[in-house]
Parts: sequence; C-alpha cells; structure tokens
Amino acid sequence: MAQFRAEIKGGKGSVSRLGHKTTGISSHTCGWESGIRVEGHHDEDLGDIFMVYQTSGSGFKGKSVLLGKLIGDSFQAQENT
Repeated sequence: MAQFRAEIKGGKGSVSRLGHKTTGISSHTCGWESGIRVEGHHDEDLGDIFMVYQTSGSGFKGKSVLLGKLIGDSFQAQENT
C-alpha cells in the first residue's frame, strides 16, 4: 500500500497518483504568475512531512520560496524577511 496519494481535477476529469516512503510525492499547481508546490516525504522519526513552497508560476521560472512545513498536524510557518 502507498504512503502518499495525490489527486488533481481539471477540465478533463480527475486523476490520482501514489507515492511511497522511498519516493515521496510532489505536486505543483500554478497559474501564469504564481503557484504553489507541495513536496511530501516520510521520516522514520517524525512521520510524514510536507514542505509548502510559493512558486513563480509557469510563465516565470526560477522563484521558489519555502512558506512552511507540516509535520503531523502541526504547521510551522517559515519567516521570509
């Protein structure tokens, strides 16, 4: 059984993908100018960890800023000054 499951729904319906403890899982949802990327992986001590990033979207490559991470049910925001 997979450790992770991702779902996405668009104009042509829904799809899902599975990720395992060894591979993790990643998604990027974006518009032309901005987006969000979530990367999930498993840590043997902490459990599932999800890193959340703001991205520059599909029209402006390169920018990726860590917003925070979710460990269990606790979200830790990243201070970006």
